[in-house]
Amino acid sequence: MSKQETNPMKVTLALSEKEMDELDSFLMSDATSNEVMLLDCLDGFLTAIASGPAMPEPSEWMQRVWGPTAEDAPKFASDAQAERITGLMMRHLNAIVWSLQQDAEHFEPVFDLQVYADDEREYMDGEMWAHGFMTGINMQRESWQAMFESRYGPTALRPIYLLGAPEVTEAEEMLVATPAQREEFSKQIPASIGWIYKFWAPQRRAADSANGISVENEIPKKISRNTPCSCGSGRKFKKCCGAAQVED
Repeated sequence: MSKQETNPMKVTLALSEKEMDELDSFLMSDATSNEVMLLDCLDGFLTAIASGPAMPEPSEWMQRVWGPTAEDAPKFASDAQAERITGLMMRHLNAIVWSLQQDAEHFEPVFDLQVYADDEREYMDGEMWAHGFMTGINMQRESWQAMFESRYGPTALRPIYLLGAPEVTEAEEMLVATPAQREEFSKQIPASIGWIYKFWAPQRRAADSANGISVENEIPKKISRNTPCSCGSGRKFKKCCGAAQVED
């Protein structure tokens, strides 16, 4: 993409490659438990939050990132590190929301790439991403019920379910037994996300309207750096998502 075509809002929200590596390194560090979501799983989890029927509070979903119990909370080296890591996660969530608003049908998940012995191919593997997405659904399962009962909902969810559900039948497990099979279902996920996002769009708009939130897809001409950040962190824009502008 040329410099003239770069969208300033996307630059503000999206994590740079360096920031993604920083977040990835922390998630894999000894500061977190064995139950923490790694980067691809986290991306799937946040995508479920962004594309689903309702946006939970950061305190609710962030706790689940670290693990299923309170004992899985990370051991931050300092308050500054805690603010930095949680800020990166908030920005990544906002970037996913923005991306879905712009073009949900061409959403790009963060999938893992796998290499196997005696096979020169590199396989796209969305298994952990799908596990994160299913975790996001299960966190608000009652809210998702209408999609499960809809005509096309189960079909749209099928590749994510087969790759990421904690329990599947033996016959379903055989459908994703090989790297090639997992790659094929992984390739179907972006289209599924587009459908899921559109399915819940009316409910999200109604919830935003009820909460007094105005949803605009247009890029704001100016954001005051002293206003509360729209990501919901409670910090000022200049100390949160707006910090990326200073760093750049």
